Amino acid sequence: MSAKPLFVFDVESVGLHGEGFAVGWVVMVDGVEVESGYAACPMTAAAGTASDRKWVEENVGVHLPPPEYPTPGNVREVFWGAWMSWKEEGAIMVADCAWPVEARFLAACVDHEPEDRRWDGPYPLHDVATARLVSGLDPLATVDRLPTEEPKHHPTADARQSARLWAEAMR
Repeated sequence: MSAKPLFVFDVESVGLHGEGFAVGWVVMVDGVEVESGYAACPMTAAAGTASDRKWVEENVGVHLPPPEYPTPGNVREVFWGAWMSWKEEGAIMVADCAWPVEARFLAACVDHEPEDRRWDGPYPLHDVATARLVSGLDPLATVDRLPTEEPKHHPTADARQSARLWAEAMR
C-alpha cells in the first residue's frame, strides 16, 4: 500500500509578517517527487515594511526567476488550485517552521473565499521542525543542501529540502 502524497510547500514573503509573493511546492509519493510548482509576483506588489523589503531584495530576490503573475492574490490562487487537486488525492500538507510565513499565506488563501474554503485548509498542517524535534534532531539546524535543493530562498528548492528533512525525521 502506498503512503499518502506529501504536499510540501514554502513561501517567500516581505519579512516574517509581510505578504507572500512567491510560493513553491513539491509533491512526494512513496519518496519520489511527482510534481513541483512555483508561482510569484513582483515583491513590490506585496505588502510589507521598507526594512523587510531591503533584506528580501538582497537575499531572496536574486535567486528568483522573473515573476509570472501580477499580484499576491494571483499567486495564492495558483497555489490553492494545486493544493485542492492534491487534497482530493488524500495529500497531507507539510511546511518547515510554518509560523508565521506559511501560516499567514494559508490564512490569506482561505480569507479570499472564506465561505467556500473554511474547511479546505490543511488539518493538521504538519511541521518539519516538530518532526525533527521529536526524532531527536535539531529542528533549527542549518542542513547542507543537495544540488536539487539549490538555490536557498527559492521556494521550490526550499520545499525540496523540507521534503527530504521530513522523510529523514520519519525514518
